[in-house]
Amino acid sequence: MRHSILYLSYILLASLLANSCITPYDPDLHTAESRIVIEGLISTLPGPQKVRITHSAVYTNATAGTNIGIAGAIVYVTDDLESRIDYTDIGNGNYETYIQGSVGRSYQLHVIMPDDKEYISEPDLLKPVSQIDNIYWEYNREKKEINVYLDVTDAPTPGDGYLWKWQHYEKLTYCKYSELVALPNGSSTWTQCRECCTDCWDITQCRSCVNIAGDQYVNGNQIKKQLITTVPYSNYTPYYLLIEQRSLTSNAYAFWNSVKAQTSSTGGPFDAAPAPIVGNIKNIADSKEKVLGFFGASDIIQRPYWQERNQIDDTPNPVQPPFCAPASGPPPMCYACIEDAGYRTNFQPPGWNR
Repeated sequence: MRHSILYLSYILLASLLANSCITPYDPDLHTAESRIVIEGLISTLPGPQKVRITHSAVYTNATAGTNIGIAGAIVYVTDDLESRIDYTDIGNGNYETYIQGSVGRSYQLHVIMPDDKEYISEPDLLKPVSQIDNIYWEYNREKKEINVYLDVTDAPTPGDGYLWKWQHYEKLTYCKYSELVALPNGSSTWTQCRECCTDCWDITQCRSCVNIAGDQYVNGNQIKKQLITTVPYSNYTPYYLLIEQRSLTSNAYAFWNSVKAQTSSTGGPFDAAPAPIVGNIKNIADSKEKVLGFFGASDIIQRPYWQERNQIDDTPNPVQPPFCAPASGPPPMCYACIEDAGYRTNFQPPGWNR
């Protein structure tokens, strides 16, 4: 049961990838059939706007968490004014466009597979998102961590939902750390750390988090003390966060709320049996096919935030830095900052230079 929950959670959150350690023995393991997974978002950010198309592998212990990208599809989005936005196939089931969405327009995804099967999403309205009123923090002395919160005033219109994401950027000195390498004589030695050739940042984020709220009980009022993330109190240096707030329609909120409920399940004996959460996408010719994933439209605002950790009257809980072997001989060549979406970048994050 535990394995099935983790697997189904994965195929619902393919864009929020996370590695999990799973015990390889399960005498009661049941096979889950392969399904098409289509997910995407069009937003007011410059882009790229992304759609990902995969099919899940038939579940076994060896294939848990495996989604296989589908290339060669025709992917486009239409709006309620009959405009068409075409997406480019960039490989491995990923499709992109740099055309932004507009607030007030409804968007619908169209996918024609290489085998000519056609899929279409329900239209999703790109609703405006409220501005963030305030970002602030509280220190948890017992856990030696800092809780970061925000307040936002909800619009008076009913059915507004919110989704929050965050990214931590850390500027690097070294892009390649020491490695133990074997020598021809059978011994081994440590390589030297190699400095970055250009400015470079590592990116940390929670890929399995579903942080949402709706206005069912606060319509038109303030959502207060919404927890965004926790910051480690590991030293006195400032800690950079890029906080993102998205608008959700009531349908999008219901989908992500179902995902959150399933992924937070402990897999205990009295939990409800997990079932694939069907989103807003269907096969035009076969209404019985259960298509996983969701295509949505969101207005997105981003706020850079610096957590000042030198304001806390406590001793930090230091983290051991990566190992750098003592320098010997001439300094090594620099190492390129290799762009890796969501993990490493050479583009300076907004608000870095305060």
